[in-house]
Amino acid sequence: MVFLKKIGIVGAGNYGTAIAQCFSRKAEEVLLISIEDAVTTNIEKLRMNMKSLPGVLLNPNISCSSVFSRIQCCDVVFLAVPLAAVASVCRQIKDNGAISSPVILCSKGFDVENGRLQSDLFEDVLGNDYAIFSGPSFAREIAQGLPAGVNIASKKCELAMNVAESLSSEMFKIEAIDDPVGLQVAGALKNVLAIGCGILSGLKLGNSAIAKLITEGLGEMSAMAIALGGKGETISKLGGVGDTVLTCTSRQSRNVLFGEYLAADGDRDEWTGPLVEGAFASRAIPAFCRKLHLDLGIFSCIHSIIYEKTPAIDLILEIMHAR
Repeated sequence: MVFLKKIGIVGAGNYGTAIAQCFSRKAEEVLLISIEDAVTTNIEKLRMNMKSLPGVLLNPNISCSSVFSRIQCCDVVFLAVPLAAVASVCRQIKDNGAISSPVILCSKGFDVENGRLQSDLFEDVLGNDYAIFSGPSFAREIAQGLPAGVNIASKKCELAMNVAESLSSEMFKIEAIDDPVGLQVAGALKNVLAIGCGILSGLKLGNSAIAKLITEGLGEMSAMAIALGGKGETISKLGGVGDTVLTCTSRQSRNVLFGEYLAADGDRDEWTGPLVEGAFASRAIPAFCRKLHLDLGIFSCIHSIIYEKTPAIDLILEIMHAR
């Protein structure tokens, strides 16, 4: 194993900053790249990201810069930006000098425009060795050192193992697996499922209904992972059922809050809350169903509620008829 000493993280939002704090407990140096001058100044001078994680004092071996070329000297680079920004960020990295280091993708969702996984998009634009990093880990909790565990998956098992062994700490465990496809499917669909849980919560249909929705949704998640060449058993891992349970049962989840908003007859176009990853990911559901000849009744119903204004109550009918 080659110990990873210098870690680059592109994206200094709440999650990028949180994993920087986690990794700083093991790595010698952590470099955050931010496009916002105010964030860079806050971290460099105040040791705090006042915009995304106020109140969390960052360790002294974390630095922040707006100069993309500085990641060329990092042993590994994490991309912690919204999925919609992955392609443009990869081009920016390429334009500022190619990097040879492996890249770890932290975004959750699909390449909606092309009906494919984010790894397909990444390979088209940058093409470095890569891994998928996903699991139940709310940013503020892991930044504060509370216990959590996530998965890392790569087609190159030695890459996943190296990252896991280098950056796991006493309170932040990284478990390496060999199914990047299944881990991506789980990471994207759990956000869609959380919107469904928010809908049921908003309709006051009870926790038992939510439990049935999660169970049926995990089954459809597994079916899609297998159809794309992944493994059904990945859904039982931290990045599958673990992340699904966390996201679907906590009101810290913006996806759950968005679901509650829809249940109250809220209009998607009038939502003023934070970015809802599940709403964006759900746009890919019809294309995947057609392409893979899959019947994803639960996820298709959630998509219809969001984009076709299907009555929210229809979700419980779909759940009760699911097999």
